Amino acid sequence: MAESNRIFLPGEQIFLPGEMLQQQQGPVEQDDDDQQVWDGTLLGEAAEGVASGLLKAGEGIVGLGAMALGGDYADKVTEGGEALRNSLGLDPEGFVGKGSEIVAQFLLGPLKAASLAGKGAMAVQSALRGTASRAALTRGERLAVAASQIGAAGLAEVAVTTDGNTTIGDWVGMGPTQTEDLIGLKGQEKNFARLRNRTRGALESTGIGLGVGAAVGALGQTSAAQSLAKTASQKLNSLGKEIDDKIFQRAVNPDEIGTFKGKLRDFAAAARYRGFLPEEVSEKRLLLDGQIETEIKKADLILKDLDQEIGVALKNMKPESQLDRVGIMNRVEEFLTEVDPAQKANLKKKIPSNLHGNVQKMRDHVDNLSEKVKGGAFLKADPVTPDGESIKDVIDAGIGSYLRRRYRVFEDAKYKPTKESIAAAKGYFRGNVPATEKELTRLVREDPFSKEILSEDYLLKNGLDITSTPEGPAVKVIGSSVTDSVANKAQEAFLSKYSIKTRGKLRGGRVAQNRLETGMFIGREQIDLPLRRLMGEIDDPKQAYMGTIADLAQFNAVDDYFSTVAELAKTRDGVGKLFVDPATVTDTQKEYLTKNNGYVTLGSSNGRSMVQSVSSGASEKADAAAELVNSQGWGSLSGYMVPEAVYKDLTNAVLAEDSFGALTTQMLFGTFLKGKAASQYSKTVLSPITQVRNFTTAVGFAVANGNIPMIGRGGSLADSAKLVYSNIANKGDDFIRAELEDAYTRGIMGTNAELREIQDMLSKGMESTARGPRNFSEAVFGEKLAAGLKTASKPLKLAESVYQGSDDFWKFFNYSAEQAKLRHALANVPEAQKISYLTGGKAPSAQQLGQDDVIEGLIKDKAAQIVRDTVPNYNKAGSDLIKFARKLPVGSFISFPAEMYRTGFNIVRQGLDDMASDIPAIQARGRQRLLGMSAVTAVAPIAAVDFGTAISGVPRDVMDAYKRSFAPSWEKGAVLIPIGQDEDGKISYINFSTSNPYDTLFRFLNEAITAGDKAMSEGQSLDAVLTDTMLGALKGVFSPFMDESIITSALLDISVRGGRTATGAEVYNPQDTLGTKGSKMFSHLLDTMMPGFVPVSVSGGEMEPSRFARGIVGSQFPDLINPKDKFERERDLTTEILRSFTGVTPLEFDPKKNLVFAAKRLNRAQGDAKRIFNRRADDANATGESLFSAFVEANEAKLRVDRSYYQVVKDLETMGLSRKEVRRILRKEQISGAKNVIRGEFEPFKISDNNKKDMKKMGTYGSFPREQYNDYRRLMKDLTLDERGSPEVPSYSSPGTVSDSSFIGESPIPIGARVLSNPSTQPSAPTISRGKSTPNLLQRAQSIAPTILGGDIGAQSANAEILRRSQQGQ
Repeated sequence: MAESNRIFLPGEQIFLPGEMLQQQQGPVEQDDDDQQVWDGTLLGEAAEGVASGLLKAGEGIVGLGAMALGGDYADKVTEGGEALRNSLGLDPEGFVGKGSEIVAQFLLGPLKAASLAGKGAMAVQSALRGTASRAALTRGERLAVAASQIGAAGLAEVAVTTDGNTTIGDWVGMGPTQTEDLIGLKGQEKNFARLRNRTRGALESTGIGLGVGAAVGALGQTSAAQSLAKTASQKLNSLGKEIDDKIFQRAVNPDEIGTFKGKLRDFAAAARYRGFLPEEVSEKRLLLDGQIETEIKKADLILKDLDQEIGVALKNMKPESQLDRVGIMNRVEEFLTEVDPAQKANLKKKIPSNLHGNVQKMRDHVDNLSEKVKGGAFLKADPVTPDGESIKDVIDAGIGSYLRRRYRVFEDAKYKPTKESIAAAKGYFRGNVPATEKELTRLVREDPFSKEILSEDYLLKNGLDITSTPEGPAVKVIGSSVTDSVANKAQEAFLSKYSIKTRGKLRGGRVAQNRLETGMFIGREQIDLPLRRLMGEIDDPKQAYMGTIADLAQFNAVDDYFSTVAELAKTRDGVGKLFVDPATVTDTQKEYLTKNNGYVTLGSSNGRSMVQSVSSGASEKADAAAELVNSQGWGSLSGYMVPEAVYKDLTNAVLAEDSFGALTTQMLFGTFLKGKAASQYSKTVLSPITQVRNFTTAVGFAVANGNIPMIGRGGSLADSAKLVYSNIANKGDDFIRAELEDAYTRGIMGTNAELREIQDMLSKGMESTARGPRNFSEAVFGEKLAAGLKTASKPLKLAESVYQGSDDFWKFFNYSAEQAKLRHALANVPEAQKISYLTGGKAPSAQQLGQDDVIEGLIKDKAAQIVRDTVPNYNKAGSDLIKFARKLPVGSFISFPAEMYRTGFNIVRQGLDDMASDIPAIQARGRQRLLGMSAVTAVAPIAAVDFGTAISGVPRDVMDAYKRSFAPSWEKGAVLIPIGQDEDGKISYINFSTSNPYDTLFRFLNEAITAGDKAMSEGQSLDAVLTDTMLGALKGVFSPFMDESIITSALLDISVRGGRTATGAEVYNPQDTLGTKGSKMFSHLLDTMMPGFVPVSVSGGEMEPSRFARGIVGSQFPDLINPKDKFERERDLTTEILRSFTGVTPLEFDPKKNLVFAAKRLNRAQGDAKRIFNRRADDANATGESLFSAFVEANEAKLRVDRSYYQVVKDLETMGLSRKEVRRILRKEQISGAKNVIRGEFEPFKISDNNKKDMKKMGTYGSFPREQYNDYRRLMKDLTLDERGSPEVPSYSSPGTVSDSSFIGESPIPIGARVLSNPSTQPSAPTISRGKSTPNLLQRAQSIAPTILGGDIGAQSANAEILRRSQQGQ
């Protein structure tokens, strides 16, 4: 993905501020005879463009010859060319048509000419030097080849140019390339002018080519440039080190600095994915998932092959055979878990022979990982179980037979065994005296109430006896038989010790993010089949195998992680201070670190790796076992001392499972998070168009790093496609599997920021408890229902794989490209210098030195590190701040924009670091990276807009007007490319920001420009303009993190916003019946969860066919589905197919329709302003002053509203809609209230009859200042809505200071305004001064600074005018 922060799908609606403008994700609508780009003949327009361009190129060449003949032959060629194109009906229009014409006319011929010239020049240079290699040429010779190519292209352009072509000089209206006007010229004079115009265009093109080439070549070639790069690189690295040092000091000496500085450092750490951890430690940690995933992928492949072979076996099986797939898998499980070698061999014979290799692979896979556990760092210390048995011996005993089993009794608190399993268990205990005695002995030793169960009378009747032993009381069966009652007691006792209910709930505390699960070794025991059935064994050998692999793979990865950190603590001084080896400090020093520096000992009571269970009567032995597992969970780091901040970075906080807060949080907010994740999942993973866009936009990650597909040395698109397909399809040869394993273990693949964010929200939720759902289906539907939907969930898994595959494709491409470029750049560099560059000046680790090819391994390490740093990676987006923000009701996919900021900075830093290198080829690589970053962040957006503007003919000010007055919030800071405007004024455009993942980096600038432009157009003061600009910039930075999430927005629409969306679209009518409201609310919420592939959308709370359905089905079967929606926009087949395959959605804006919506919004806004006074008029405690104050406030609000909508009228004029047309449309729609706004005149409110009735009813009518009211209205009626046309706007301010202090608080008038006050008399209405002798007027503040008089130009001028008139006696 790589998509902007708003997701649009087929049928989704965009509502422009305040009204219903449905998102126009389709073609520009038009009449049948109006052939536009998006009228369903897109390919036809492209073909017309190519044909017309080729004819124009021919016309240019023939015309050039005609000019040599003199006379008016060139005019005749021009006229003939136009006539020929007209006769053929070649009239390409719009973005695609004109673009194709330009390519055919100006690119095909000149590029071919450049190619031939380059080959010719190369041949000459090679002949002179006796070599065919371009690399062997000198810089000057290569420049000569390039110059010959550019020159040839320029001459070709002179030849193909026709009359009427414009240059940049024409665009800016000046300069040496501005063309001459041919009107009025004749004969040779006209021909020479033509030739000069053609030459100007060619010179301009070749000049740009030479300039760009020279700039690229010169960048970094000079010592000054490299010095600058070195300085910048050193500054950035020095700043990074300074931040690291401050965070480090905060960790090891938390009380050394003040509270404020300490909190700043805490915030800085929380903003980093590694928090307080050293970089080496965090880098090792983020590779864990890839190491585990590698083994799981192997297991997946083995199981897939097994399934295929089972199918073959069943197909070839004899008809009389009763063996089915379930029976085969049962035999496979028996083989895998059998301990006795002889019996194992016999079981293998019962398995179809073609499966022998597959089942042996399964067994070998488990055993190999078990052997790896034995050879790991943890077992070097020979740890033991609570019984004193060596864990290594336990593993040895399981070699050849161990397979993890799952039981329902462990997972379902409501689990009840079947009658059949209970009967079988009772039979088992009746025939097994030792097993019966074992269970009853455990019961009497652990259960304090066992005497009530096994009373003396019961013991006597059932042939039992309790004897004393050194270990405690023991139950003995007298005789050789077990009664039914005793057998039942035994099976109940056996089952109860495993039940969730008796295990106790988990306490609150902290759990290690990664820990060694040694409990799987401690708890190993052979359980006989009847007892496994009693426990509800989940009889799925595949799941058992996969679970075993996952457990062992995780153990090995975490063991390696902890041992690496322990080794780093010995060799890296900084790491050693954060992870203190207990062997290097005395007990006194340990006590000092704990008390004075807040250090925590890993594995101790305050440094636990797992939370404790609430006491449930468990034995001391069980408690000891739990504590041993807790301590061993830290592996090689057990006993190490770490600062509390580091301990928190290694663990997660969880709430107690039995606490009211945890239950409430999990129930309420946990459910909300599931809804948030499900809505995001539906609108991305399950949206075909978003799937396409996720792939197409990710090419930007490659370009930004200077890895341009199919250009230069780098990765292979074909190799990436093959690798990703093999990964999704779970197939591939050994080479492909090795490449996949390498990519996963180095943290390259499987790290899509958006998908992983959703998966984590579903699987971890609030992280409030230690248990959670395992996948999307479990999170949404619950475990039981999800199990039933197992088959149906396969398409979901495929959709996730494809979504992840798009991300993996470009990451692997970048990884391959970085490797290729590093190998080339370091080809002739001394080995010591290679190692220094590849390791960043550090000594290689023992693991790196242990690789077969050290340099090749270091190159892969470096390439992987660059990709992880410069391409969005979910594992690096997990800072504490981001984790916290994911749980908030705001922000959708906040990991992605956070990653764009991180990787954008790292691209620049990597480029500067490389340019600062002493290796010339590495310097060149740095230049490539910086140029790539410049291309995607600056050049591409600007060029796209300029190209769209030039081709479409839609002026920039039209798009500016749209963004200023009509664009929804998510388009205010977007890059919008115009693609056309039809005769009816409808504007078609493309939101380029949705296709450029780096839009996040410069969106703040666009937001600032749009906000500042709007403030200036409304005539606000300089301070207000600057404030709005700054706020716009801040909005652009933080909106991806603070905007309402999809589900939050829908919930607010149906609650707080009273049935309207944030942009004003209606969800339900307040007058709808309760049932109708409920139905529309439900539909509106359902729409947030509705997958993008569903051919239904929701509009106004009602279901309707999606735009995709209208275009695909409706365009072909209009009787089945109407191809037009309720806004009469017709969807066509061609456009919808192109949308589906490109992910690019043409949008449309209809000024006429939006005029109507804007007018309705104006009416509502004016009504809101009037209600300011209405509320005061209906207030029995109102005074004359407060009534007049409310009236002034209401009119000031109306003035702001009217001026804002007057800007809308002016922007509509810019779009081509005259004021006459505006009035006509509003009359047709019977919309009133906008007449004065259209004229640019302000009409103040009047006191209505209802207002008078309310004031009379409240007894306040007599105190209302009627004369002042009339005077104020006369002053306000003189105002113009065009700020710039009326620099001094008259206004009136109600009293700012009176004897009644409550009025001062209510007044909206700036402090310092002159007022009437007569505290010695009954409070009276304020009066407007009629002369200098008027008493009580302007008794305070004889002069007032304009800035005190108001916040904008209008308010300042208005209040100043009142002072002037009052002082002059007007």
